[in-house]
Amino acid sequence: MSYLKLLKGKIKTHPEEFRVEEVVDLKLEEQGEYSYYKLTKRNINTFLALDLIEKYWKISRDRIGFCGLKDKRAITIQYISIKNGPEKDLTGSNFKLEYIGKGSKPLKLGDAKGNIFTITLKNVNPERIIKNLNKLKGIGFANYFGEQRFAPDLYMKKPLVKYFLDKDYEGALKEYFTQHPGKKRILKKFWGNWEEFFKEAGHLSTIEKRVLITYIKKQNAEKVFKIFPKSLKLLFFFSYQSLLWNRILTNFIKKVTHHFCLPFIRKEKICFYKELSPILKNFKDFELPFISSEVLNWDGPEIIKKEILKIIKEEKLEDVLEAEALGLKIFTSGTRKIMVFPEGMKIINYDCKVFTFRFFLPSGSYATVFLLNLLSFRD
Repeated sequence: MSYLKLLKGKIKTHPEEFRVEEVVDLKLEEQGEYSYYKLTKRNINTFLALDLIEKYWKISRDRIGFCGLKDKRAITIQYISIKNGPEKDLTGSNFKLEYIGKGSKPLKLGDAKGNIFTITLKNVNPERIIKNLNKLKGIGFANYFGEQRFAPDLYMKKPLVKYFLDKDYEGALKEYFTQHPGKKRILKKFWGNWEEFFKEAGHLSTIEKRVLITYIKKQNAEKVFKIFPKSLKLLFFFSYQSLLWNRILTNFIKKVTHHFCLPFIRKEKICFYKELSPILKNFKDFELPFISSEVLNWDGPEIIKKEILKIIKEEKLEDVLEAEALGLKIFTSGTRKIMVFPEGMKIINYDCKVFTFRFFLPSGSYATVFLLNLLSFRD
């Protein structure tokens, strides 16, 4: 069961109840190769919005830059760049694109400072929510990657990277294009019967359709995977790295403090701490590295290093940390804070079982993870 199902009936019953505004420091210039825009969307995901922009303006996806993916079932504001983009606005049925100005650099994943969330919770006890908010403002919460990070391969049997490491590009392609929570069986049935397959696959994006049509013509799965934009190929890889990062943090929390665990994706669990134990206090600003070849020579805390090496061994990654796929290195270095503290907390309204509040989270932190902790927390 997905962890988001635990929140069913409490958040996102309507897009208006989950509002996200990206905070970005745009450096505008009179002249610049890149055009910047504010993208406001409702009830569609970021990829679909970019598909529509690409279609309406007849531009290639590799000209579009963005800082991160935003929720589908929400009203979101984010910023994008388009290389040599038109100096005008664009309005669709579920989105609005407003031209801001020009600059010399494209926007890329991770460029945003963070996001401001305005969220309405339903069927909750406001008194308990206020109590938990005060608690989490003091102790923060475990900074897990949320479900959105795993969107590229969320419904596949296993992460895409696993197929790439096994050189099973045919299997990867079939699993990728038939993953759908409600249509998986029918899509697998029609795989190869392309006329019927496309009738059922209306959910595919423009780039996905282009990739699949190329595969039908050339029958080379590895080559057609390379058609995907670099930003999406990186998300394929980050999905697996993020899953392992979450697992390391979970194992660490279970060892050092009182905690509670909840179901996540792919039968994984994530565990939240109940208190800042003496050991955990020492890790308040600690940044946990991603699994990569560089981490083998990392001289960080032994208690963390043991968990990292354990995961590497369990996943049989010892000899593939330098591996490449689709012309890119699979395991890239980087770090991420293991805990985060919500900022600018403001209660807007609460009445009976409805509770609306606003807060800021730094870039890369997930409101859904914070809400899961908030709603599930018990002393």
